[in-house]
Amino acid sequence: MRSSGLFFCISDLANIDPMYQYSLDFFKGLFVTAIGQSEKSDDLEERLGFLNKEFLESLYRNICRSLFEKDKMIFSMLLTIKIMEMEGEINAPSLKFFLTGGVSLGEELAQNPCPEWMSERLWGEINRLNKLQGFEKFVAHFIDKHHIYKEMYDSPNPH
Repeated sequence: MRSSGLFFCISDLANIDPMYQYSLDFFKGLFVTAIGQSEKSDDLEERLGFLNKEFLESLYRNICRSLFEKDKMIFSMLLTIKIMEMEGEINAPSLKFFLTGGVSLGEELAQNPCPEWMSERLWGEINRLNKLQGFEKFVAHFIDKHHIYKEMYDSPNPH
């Protein structure tokens, strides 16, 4: 399952640039090489761990060789998301929200505490964020600490 997920991850790179097309034979060759080069063990779980590590490193190294520099970070993100998705470590609604900002369905919003610097669109996204697991109290926190967020909003280096 993991290998097939990784294959479809690299297949999706063709959506970034049609030049990025990798054959199943290339992928299988990397996999067979990883089997031979990975550390051996009599314990099945340990052996699978070694194999997964060796194959992932080999796949990453070989694919990155063929990518434009500008696309390497995107590939790293796609690969990370795919692995986390396969291991059940990613919350699909949260990922979708962080990639798209959510969709406004005309819902009732709390009063915008900072209309002088925050657009209604941004305030709507903050309200939609509040509906995600783990962010249920964010609107209340934001309203209480909006002066701190204003400093970050105005900062040339908010990170």
